[in-house]
Amino acid sequence: MTANAIHAQFNTIGDVMNRKVTRQDSPSEQVDAQNDSVQEVDTIQTTPSIETKGKEDVVSNYMSVSLPLKKIQINSKFGMRMHPIYHRYIMHNGVDLHARHEDVLSMLPGKVIRIGYDSRSGKFVTVQSANYTVSYCHLSQQYVRQNDFVYAGQPLGLTGRTGAATGEHLHLTTKKDGKAFNPVILLNVIKDMI
Repeated sequence: MTANAIHAQFNTIGDVMNRKVTRQDSPSEQVDAQNDSVQEVDTIQTTPSIETKGKEDVVSNYMSVSLPLKKIQINSKFGMRMHPIYHRYIMHNGVDLHARHEDVLSMLPGKVIRIGYDSRSGKFVTVQSANYTVSYCHLSQQYVRQNDFVYAGQPLGLTGRTGAATGEHLHLTTKKDGKAFNPVILLNVIKDMI
């Protein structure tokens, strides 16, 4: 049996990376993508896939998604709120997730477009996937560098309490075409996919 080479381009993540993908003629030769498990109790729990095993997994890595933490518990919602440090009513442009010394996982495959520190977000990592960006803030450590390509489920950093934070947590900001939207929308889409 011969394998036919197909050049695959995935518009959802731009032209960050183009790879050749091999199509198998026999169903017995196909590799099954590793599935994440989801259990719902009071929170969303998952065991994200973070491993890349070889060229046969390139397609599944492009099409995979991951929750940013193993357990999702929202401590502060998207929208107007009284800021716990600035003590004024301001827009909260993301969500705060409960976390204690945990690896933060990339929700989507993409390119690390920014890492840094500022007084509000603390240490952060921003990943771009097509016209979407996800920023992971208040980290204690950053594991990636600017311009790195990351897969969904790949560790980006360690949760912390840097910047304007009253305690350790993960702040997520999601944007489409530069405009912030409620990260719960993306979290729910990912939950439904895994």
